[in-house]
Amino acid sequence: MRVSSTMMLNNYMNAVNGNYETQAKLVEENSTQQRLNRPSDDPVGYAKYLSYTNDDVENQQYIQNAKNGVSWMKASDDALTNISNQFTTFIEQTNQAANGTNNTSNNSATASQLLSLMQETISQGNTQLGGRYLFSGQMDKTEPFTISTEKVERGLTKTLDDNQADFFSKTVNINGMDTKETGGTQVNGLNQMLSLKGSDGDDYYLDPSTGYIFTKDFVQNGYKDKLNSGQKSVTAADAVGRITLTNNASTPLADLPADADALKAGNLNESSYGTQKDYDNLSVNVRSDFINKYFDKDNNGAITAAGKALTTSGLTASGGTGVTFSFNTIHQYVVNYNGDDNKISMVKLSGRTDQTRDSINVTGSDVFGNSDIFGASHGTATLNDMLTVVAEMDGGNQNWLSSDGITIANNAKDVLQKSQTSLASRNEAYSNAIDTMDSQNVVIKDNINNVNGINVPEIATKLMTAQTIYNISISMGKNVIPKTIADYLS
Repeated sequence: MRVSSTMMLNNYMNAVNGNYETQAKLVEENSTQQRLNRPSDDPVGYAKYLSYTNDDVENQQYIQNAKNGVSWMKASDDALTNISNQFTTFIEQTNQAANGTNNTSNNSATASQLLSLMQETISQGNTQLGGRYLFSGQMDKTEPFTISTEKVERGLTKTLDDNQADFFSKTVNINGMDTKETGGTQVNGLNQMLSLKGSDGDDYYLDPSTGYIFTKDFVQNGYKDKLNSGQKSVTAADAVGRITLTNNASTPLADLPADADALKAGNLNESSYGTQKDYDNLSVNVRSDFINKYFDKDNNGAITAAGKALTTSGLTASGGTGVTFSFNTIHQYVVNYNGDDNKISMVKLSGRTDQTRDSINVTGSDVFGNSDIFGASHGTATLNDMLTVVAEMDGGNQNWLSSDGITIANNAKDVLQKSQTSLASRNEAYSNAIDTMDSQNVVIKDNINNVNGINVPEIATKLMTAQTIYNISISMGKNVIPKTIADYLS
């Protein structure tokens, strides 16, 4: 077989070009430090590489989200810790003022100190991180808390302690079953009644869940005698009368047993409810049909013109003693919440966003309560309750401080601690997620390196070999390629 010069030249050039391509690929791998630089290098391996790279990008984003969340929650926890310390001081000062040893001037001075403490609490509530307010919900560019420059004439409540709340409870029939419901209206962990002034000059308390009115002495002391006699809960005979709270006949208010004999006989009430929700709607009916008529829910429970008119006309209780009633009020500063209750999410795991799992913030409602007995003080309920304590302390009302004041102050810290516990739990979850994702990051990096990594010493050796072969090929080419006619003629 005759081998032509053209065939020898083509074979030689193919070999040289092959050596050059090998050398070029090794140079590229060495310069990029990766084996796969285009899909054609290894289609299957490149598909794996893209998948691992996407995993890496996603994991890095989740790690950054979690770290941002931890930073936010750490700043929030620091602020809440400061507020908790201020609340502790508030409780201590309230206890001291309520012990009966302080005179009026001392209480007034303490009230001034506590007002300053509340202003510092509001300042802590307005803490920012990176120009964003921590406790404003998603309205994080809006300062959440502002205190009024003038005092507001606000409705006054009676806060029941645990023993009182249990005695003034009522048993109602819900879906055929007798169910015990705590006395008063339940708001932010408190059980409260409205404080009334009788035309006889005495103080009374109105249970907003039933409409029954009781004397101040009975709520504070007389009920204990009933307990000692074996009566476990309140009856209609213990009240001085009952007023109409709602005209909504579709959801009647719960009655009380007529007397101790009816209570003992099991004649608990005349009203029944299909579901728990039906009964819970009572508070809505009361607020819409009664409380909101006399108190302004948009102004932190400030008494309305209709409420003020009762100082002359009064409320009349059916079946009572002929005494009419008006509302007791208190002049105090109030705090408004300007944020919202929406959560800020920084997703740390793939899948559907879960507000409980992924939220990093606590709002004003979480920290200071959603609402009060007037349907007001959204996001500032416990703050306004504490400002009531300040006002009563300034007025020297030690009896009120020793009962309601101490209960309110302690409850404010309880509400705060619940938000701290919730925040701490999520903070721990985010920190654990960071540890988990850091471990996942090592696995992902190993996967990427396995499919796309290079062995640097091996590449260097191959590159040197390829360069040597290429150079030898070039130098030997003159001996391999047949000489031309010019060579023979020279």
